[in-house]
Amino acid sequence: MENLIIKPGYTSLFNCIGEQCPDSCCNDWMITFDKQSYKKTLSNKYLAEIASFALHETKDSESEWAVIKLDENGGCPFLNPQKLCNIHAKAGVDALSHTCKTYPKRDQFIGPDKYNSLYLSCPEVTRIVLFEDEAFQFAANASGNKTAIPPSPAWLEKSYEYSLDLLLNSGLHWQEAIFTIGLLIKTSHEVKNNKVKIEQLDNRYQQLTHMAQLGMVSQQLDTIPYSELSQTHTFVAIHDALCTMHSRSTRPRFMSINDAVNSLCNEENNYSIETINATWNEMIEKQVANFDEIFTKFLLYSMFHNHFPMHSEQNPEQVFQQLVIDCFMVRCYLSALYNNKKGLTQDDIIKCFQVYHVVRQHKPKFSERIQDILTEYNLTTLPASMSLIKTS
Repeated sequence: MENLIIKPGYTSLFNCIGEQCPDSCCNDWMITFDKQSYKKTLSNKYLAEIASFALHETKDSESEWAVIKLDENGGCPFLNPQKLCNIHAKAGVDALSHTCKTYPKRDQFIGPDKYNSLYLSCPEVTRIVLFEDEAFQFAANASGNKTAIPPSPAWLEKSYEYSLDLLLNSGLHWQEAIFTIGLLIKTSHEVKNNKVKIEQLDNRYQQLTHMAQLGMVSQQLDTIPYSELSQTHTFVAIHDALCTMHSRSTRPRFMSINDAVNSLCNEENNYSIETINATWNEMIEKQVANFDEIFTKFLLYSMFHNHFPMHSEQNPEQVFQQLVIDCFMVRCYLSALYNNKKGLTQDDIIKCFQVYHVVRQHKPKFSERIQDILTEYNLTTLPASMSLIKTS
């Protein structure tokens, strides 16, 4: 049997919009050159002069042989006045660094199959994922490779498939769906650690599907208390980490969100989560675009992109907690921006998801910091983590 390439519609719909991009990847990124691309650039008669001062040899490895020294504005010195790449124009795609050649693409092998995706840190990818109707039309095509590769663990594949089904087919609101998935992942964690047999995962999935049909999920979620203090501490700590690690924290795009957050700070230097949540409840959910659909699409993207709950260093429950935090932080940014501007445009929505993921998807230390914060504030149980996305 041939191995497969799994491809979502958003990968086919994507085209780089170049100079029209509001947050170009040619600015403020660490761009590494492999040895071969570095030598091609230096030897090109049209690029040699720029390369002599724009490239800095590091020789860390064959794949990380040099880095681009950005100009005083954080821009790549190989850009022409139209903000297009001179390396691509003068030497062709083969001369590009691996970073520039592949971003925002992400391919990963899971078992015998290859999964195509794109990074949400690109604004155009975010627009397509959240707003294009065909973004999640999936195709599975034969790769032409028949190499015998062991499948990924059964507990992981069942957890992945059952989570997607609970998200898409249970008829639940996105907060209810993510809570149900959290209940499933508790069992996944036990199966992974050989505390219960894998049949328990099947039984749990069937039980949760039945609970969703009977309206019991909403009742259980209602029993989780709303904690304004926990939300405040968590939001402030994670936002501070984002500001510290963000490579574009002084750029207007990031600052517009940070200014909106700071506008909610009172004279005692305390942030008002109450205002953030009231804005969400009274204005955004009632008056703006269908945010249930937007967050469902975001969750679907996150689960596919990361093959949820797969992770090399975190256990399934920690992966789930990080997903809850992603929803919590983006929801807070949307509310803060709405409160500041008295409205949200499609570009504003895209900006909140994309700006956050510039750090979330490319800075492993940010995920580590999130886990430390959850541990520090005792938010590692399912009820405690779910309390973060309750708004009343």
